[in-house]
Amino acid sequence: MNKHSLFKKRGFNLVELMVAMIVLGLTIAIVVPTFKGLTNSSRLSSQASEIQTALNYARSEAIRLNRNVLFCHSANGRVCSAPSSSGWKGWIVIPAGTSVGGETANVLRKGAIDHTKMKVTSDSIFAAAAHVVRFNAQGLARYFATNAPLSAQIEVCIEQANAAENLHSVRFNSGGRSRVVKVNNGGSCP
Repeated sequence: MNKHSLFKKRGFNLVELMVAMIVLGLTIAIVVPTFKGLTNSSRLSSQASEIQTALNYARSEAIRLNRNVLFCHSANGRVCSAPSSSGWKGWIVIPAGTSVGGETANVLRKGAIDHTKMKVTSDSIFAAAAHVVRFNAQGLARYFATNAPLSAQIEVCIEQANAAENLHSVRFNSGGRSRVVKVNNGGSCP
């Protein structure tokens, strides 16, 4: 076998190269949207789990400190505040003050929400509670002002075409327990 016949057998012709490029293009066209969906699903699950963990932390700190501890929306990471119409910007866990927004104690834990990627909102019950849940020393969830039992939900959503479960609802009850429920919202956010 001579040197020139080896090179002929190893090379690609134009048709083979075009077929390889088409196969590569189709693979990319299939994989990229799937990867984006997986990334969004992961972000959604992570944010919902972070909020659930913060609720559980606030409850355990209320019991440990034997005092009222709040979990609430916070725009500045220092005091409780109502979110804007575009949704939550962040949250804090803080010992309760004398009024909502008048907290003076050190923040126990805080988190930020990337509101450009997802939307976090309060249901109507939690909005009526000023976006604040107060855990008492027994670990029970209560309205801040009235001490009435509070059961509500926080919704974490990513707008995503053809997404089966693009909304995760972090639900908590007056007993202080919380859970995350995946909801099929047809790809849109409330």
